[in-house]
Amino acid sequence: MPTVTIDGCKVTVKKDETILDAARKAGIWIPTLCYHPAVPSDASCRLCMVELDRGDWRQLVTSCNYPVRRDIVVYVSSERAEAARRGVMELLLARAPESGELKALAERMGVYETRYPNVTESQRNCILCGLCVSVCEQIIGKAAIGFAGRGVDRAVAAPFRQPSEDCIGCGACAAICPVGTIKIRIHADEQEVEISPFKSRAKLLVCEQCGALVASKQVSEQALTRSNLNSEEFRASLRLCPKCRRLQTAGQLGAATFYKK
Repeated sequence: MPTVTIDGCKVTVKKDETILDAARKAGIWIPTLCYHPAVPSDASCRLCMVELDRGDWRQLVTSCNYPVRRDIVVYVSSERAEAARRGVMELLLARAPESGELKALAERMGVYETRYPNVTESQRNCILCGLCVSVCEQIIGKAAIGFAGRGVDRAVAAPFRQPSEDCIGCGACAAICPVGTIKIRIHADEQEVEISPFKSRAKLLVCEQCGALVASKQVSEQALTRSNLNSEEFRASLRLCPKCRRLQTAGQLGAATFYKK
């Protein structure tokens, strides 16, 4: 197995693991935004750049998707690597000046302001990392959102910037968004869930016992399609909220214990 020397610390990794994997094994922090273990890394944010020693020269590479296939020497805290990451963070702050998550990460990196002008008001606070697009297409299998526009007007949007009929209201895009741009809004009066800023809506199921709003109808259908538990008992559990489902399970366990006695 190859050895990665990071800032003088040696760590052994499996072949084709990344520099980021090696750094985490060594307990060395590298900032990331577009990286998530659930989807393949595209290194779109460039925030995880480190300096790779190639002997006669050094090269800046993205640690989240650089595969380790031989012994290498890497510098995370070199002046050039830190300057590159700070420069990227300044650009991200110009793109998303109001993101609390981004500001907190910037402060940890020692960046408190940006020298660059803010971008347009069009979908501010989106850093265009693409995680939401990837999770929607590759994990959920819907591709309800994608990239639209160019330059500073580039944004993540539903097709034709209209509410998407393919959106099932699962909220995976909001869960994976690293800067909190995507929000889940519940419209109780209409019994709908909205994924903002895409304005896509989906009808919510109502718990058959307590009347609380549960997951969307499309999410329940997806659960049935992807599972092998297409039984009436499983279908009934999907029509209950988590609290009532737990109470029902506890009641079944209690009854089973009573009959055993």
